[in-house]
Amino acid sequence: MSIRTLCIWIIVAGILGTGVLATRARERSAMEANPIVSSRTLGFDPALTVGIVRVAEGKREILERDQNSADRWVIHYTRDGLDRAWSVVPMKARSGIRSLATSPIELSEVDLVLSIGGELEIRQADGSSYRIVFDENSAGGYTAIRVEERSADGITLSQWYGRIARGVRDSFIGKGMLGWRNEHVFDLPNSAITTIDLQAGGSIVSLARTSNGWMIKSPYEIHGDRETIDNLVQVLLSLQSKSFVDTQVSSTTTGIDTPIAQVRLGSTDAEISLIIGGRADVDGALVYAEIESALETVLVTLETNQLAKLKVSGQAYIAQTPSMYGAGSIGSLRVLGRDGFVRFEAARPVDKWMVGEERVDSINGEAIDRLVKIITRDQASALNVLDQEVGESALGYVEIVGTDGAVLDRFAVAIDSSDTGMQTLFMHELPSGKRVVWMFDSQEAMATGAWLTAVASKRRPS
Repeated sequence: MSIRTLCIWIIVAGILGTGVLATRARERSAMEANPIVSSRTLGFDPALTVGIVRVAEGKREILERDQNSADRWVIHYTRDGLDRAWSVVPMKARSGIRSLATSPIELSEVDLVLSIGGELEIRQADGSSYRIVFDENSAGGYTAIRVEERSADGITLSQWYGRIARGVRDSFIGKGMLGWRNEHVFDLPNSAITTIDLQAGGSIVSLARTSNGWMIKSPYEIHGDRETIDNLVQVLLSLQSKSFVDTQVSSTTTGIDTPIAQVRLGSTDAEISLIIGGRADVDGALVYAEIESALETVLVTLETNQLAKLKVSGQAYIAQTPSMYGAGSIGSLRVLGRDGFVRFEAARPVDKWMVGEERVDSINGEAIDRLVKIITRDQASALNVLDQEVGESALGYVEIVGTDGAVLDRFAVAIDSSDTGMQTLFMHELPSGKRVVWMFDSQEAMATGAWLTAVASKRRPS
């Protein structure tokens, strides 16, 4: 073929191509100028949707349903060249997918898409999918789309055209699905939380949930106050990010390398950490925070007033009741003198206290019941953690023993005077070399203190 002939063919092809584009433009213009009476929806079932893939401006987002939980969604995306993932608010995912599935589409006999502005792929549970191509531009409140329905093996079953409300395009292609991300810092159910670690200002508090309730592991080993720690869990689970920081910010700005506080929640199969950095605004109403989970590490901002209720003090979480055991766990009770020898012992084989083979008299029976109530149920009027050598010396000791004969708890007992009057003190020695002191100033406590003083000071039997 001569060069002259080749040039003629190129010119003809260009003219034909221009003609095709002009024809499509005229068809598009005619379709936009005249109402389309035939309409339909995409036709997919939101309940069977397992994922949506969004491609726009060279970026990809993948929304996936969690295989282990039908109502849990995760979105995968890329930021700063790294693959990231985060949980999605289920209600937002359900609402968005339902909105897409039910949006009316005005049908067209011709393809109105001239330039691709973004794509969505809707994946169904049976492997089939819908591919929606959106035009780059909108007119008259509508955006042209091209829809391909594909089988599980990827074969195109049908292809059709139309236009959809511009708001649908703006929601899915313009904004994307990152706005569906879960703002909650800790995406864990309350019942699944087994450990809590708090750290700030050089102090560390570690809490663990056991079959007997919450225990403090650090800085002291002692039972925790259920209500106080449950309130702490509620505060932590209510923490919400003000915004996700999807741009690159230096560690000097965020302060994450030198955090002011750290929080870690653990469950049997997951762990989420919150690292709180420097302020994120001039007024200090916001701080930077980094959330680390099995899914990803993300940078967010937090409102500082959400953090005001967090206390990094072991003493703040100690139970106000001396013993972690209930009255029903006690099989017997002992009162010991200062020398450590037993002065009084009573057992409760059924529902009455016995000393040996004899039932205790009413005075001692009431005193024992009062003592058990104070140790296992009453809230102390004050609580403190002291070094062993600080505080009142013991007038005696109380041991509560389980039904199996094992000692459940041991307390030193003392009487002290304060500005408000006399107090009965119950003291528990800790492995760390400190002791916890519960102070009671009720009439019942003072009567119990007087009874214990009398019993513990009895002469030791020869």
